[in-house]
Amino acid sequence: MKIRASIGTAAVLGLEKILLQAKPTTAYLLMYSDTNCLSNCSFCPQAKESSGRKDALSRILWPVYELDIIIEQLAKQGTGLKRICIQTVRYENSTEDLLEIIEQFSENKISTPLTVCCYPTTKEIFSKMKNFGVSRVGISFDCATPEIYNEIKGKKRGSDISWEMMEKSIQDAMEIFGKRFVSTHLIIGLGETEKEAIQFLQKFHDLNITVGLFAFTPVKGTTLEKHPQPDIESYRRIQLARYLINAGKTSFSKITFSSRDEQRDQILDFGVIKEEIEQIISYGKPFRTSGCPHCNRPYYNESPGKDLYNFPFELTEEDIAVVRKSLIDSF
Repeated sequence: MKIRASIGTAAVLGLEKILLQAKPTTAYLLMYSDTNCLSNCSFCPQAKESSGRKDALSRILWPVYELDIIIEQLAKQGTGLKRICIQTVRYENSTEDLLEIIEQFSENKISTPLTVCCYPTTKEIFSKMKNFGVSRVGISFDCATPEIYNEIKGKKRGSDISWEMMEKSIQDAMEIFGKRFVSTHLIIGLGETEKEAIQFLQKFHDLNITVGLFAFTPVKGTTLEKHPQPDIESYRRIQLARYLINAGKTSFSKITFSSRDEQRDQILDFGVIKEEIEQIISYGKPFRTSGCPHCNRPYYNESPGKDLYNFPFELTEEDIAVVRKSLIDSF
């Protein structure tokens, strides 16, 4: 059986020789198919109508390997990998293939915590995943509102997976895996306002569901290949708000948003005193990659040397100074 691994993961496992400016702390794997995904997400090179590279996801390359080679390398000590994340592709019999993959991890006694990021499925399938040793699942909305979802991933893209199906499946997953062991993703830059993004973050925080933040990344061959990346200052405000909400220091109801046309629904006040915000910024933690434990996704949204939306490593004093400057007008 074949499977893809991110190029960074492959390098850490000794399967590729490339220079890594930041090593992944999670092994990122992607199900292999010689056909396009049955889903048709506007941003994804795996999508049904995409003409993009099939060895790409976001801006990362994903070479193909035999699954047993990946498992053999993961079984070795000293990789520094603290989690394994299997990302799914929808195709005929993909669910059966997914279960076979995770069963092989179980049979080979791979002890590294395993996450599966998947499309909506049944409680029965979630139970089988858990029985095979999956510790967390992710079901990615990606979009902040049902309206944006329909435009980017749903009905208008010819998909049979509705926002309501996503909500039901994520609740089913929580019943099987429990609170704080279910994740979702939010991609910033798909047309949402900051207010809508914060509403989304608050909603899933209240449900004890982890949200991983991503910055939209245009990929050649996709419907959104010419769509711009989000404003980094706006992204920083959303990152900071996410951290403050998760830390119990603020909430959607305490955050003030602009009503001016040119800054519609932009965060004006986080509902936290300035001195505390400055201290939190100095830690750098709000601007690290967010999501499952030990997920750092190096350079998933940007090239090395460019401004980092999500820092895959601990921020330096210089990094923090740059972040602080981008937030100077936000509090």
